[in-house]
Amino acid sequence: MSISRSIFTLAVLVSLLAAGAIGAARAATLPTPLAALVGNWSCTYTGPKGSATSTYEIVKSNDLWISGTGDNGAYGKNPPSKTVFVWGYDTKKHLYLSMGGDTNPGDYGTSTATGPANATTLTFTNAWPADPTAEKDLWHFGNGKITVSSTWTEKGKTMTSKSVCSKT
Repeated sequence: MSISRSIFTLAVLVSLLAAGAIGAARAATLPTPLAALVGNWSCTYTGPKGSATSTYEIVKSNDLWISGTGDNGAYGKNPPSKTVFVWGYDTKKHLYLSMGGDTNPGDYGTSTATGPANATTLTFTNAWPADPTAEKDLWHFGNGKITVSSTWTEKGKTMTSKSVCSKT
């Protein structure tokens, strides 16, 4: 093999290794809350109308987005449902965006939370459709568990609920 061919081969190998390292570095840029959500989850929701269970499968879509599907158990007057959602992160605004819905009519929406890419706690507020009940969802991520504590106003009364999710 000639010296020029050896240098060319070495240059190609170095380029491929560098591209692999850059790809690995990019893969590691998924914000902490999004990275924590990737996987399979089992959740229990407890609210003013009783309890329900759900399961979710969440995958990484790219460096700033995840997507998921799930099965929600019956709750109150709502029958069991299928759900779909996406979460993303705007690195310029330090804003998380959650959009989703399920097969129960009218059960969809978009929520936002501000926070750094390494946040372990986020407070989401409904962004669309407008939410006259001013629901706020406090998410805490840690050790293969997620807790979501929610508060809202219903018929003039403050209501609360809690979800506890574990990675399966």
